[in-house]
Amino acid sequence: MIPRVLIDSRLEPGAHFSPSKEQRHYLTRVLRLRPGDRVQVFDGRGGRFEALLAEDSAQQTGLQIAARIDPCPESPLSITLAQCLSSADKMDWTIEKAVELGVSAIQPLLSKRSVVRLDEHRVRSRLEHWQRIVVAACMQCGRDLLPTVAAPVPLERWLEQRDRARGAILLSPDANTALSGLPLAATAIDLLVGPESGLAPQEVSSCLAAGFQAARLGPRVLRTETAGLTAIAVLQARAGDL
Repeated sequence: MIPRVLIDSRLEPGAHFSPSKEQRHYLTRVLRLRPGDRVQVFDGRGGRFEALLAEDSAQQTGLQIAARIDPCPESPLSITLAQCLSSADKMDWTIEKAVELGVSAIQPLLSKRSVVRLDEHRVRSRLEHWQRIVVAACMQCGRDLLPTVAAPVPLERWLEQRDRARGAILLSPDANTALSGLPLAATAIDLLVGPESGLAPQEVSSCLAAGFQAARLGPRVLRTETAGLTAIAVLQARAGDL
């Protein structure tokens, strides 16, 4: 696979860009590319371009934009993964794989049984960390449109603020309906996944009162980091994306 780099700017054929220090290190030290080697650049908004490594007048590695390339197609479903906070490694894994599976957005949630608690400083640092994971995942899997990662909010507040026009699915091992058999009437879906120990009964009631449909994933109880990803794969397969 041709190496890919995110350039958060308007890109046009013929333009020249200077990569960041980290990107220059990745291209020249990690990948050991040299002037004249081909790379791909994407702008995070759906644009993909072929580019060549080049040196500027200061003999710094730059990128010469060569031609526009057809972007990676996005899923016909717009899925927001509403994931209750899990431990750091699990949350990182969930975000990375959700991006690879094609979600449009990720909304971290604070629930009553969430083990992780974040103060204002940690929220900012975790959000920046998650955004870096999104960029790296898009570079790896070939997506050209960056999914958004919102700041964590309490579950109850999110239920009040979310767009009620979107479909709403709550994963629950106690649900009567399997996700594979749930009617998909909307192309925009909020998929809600509880924390390690599950949602509190009051939270489940609030979700159902807010219009969520409960769905199970089969006869086994999956971990929080497995459940959401499995559900995304099922939904994408039903929509023809996988």
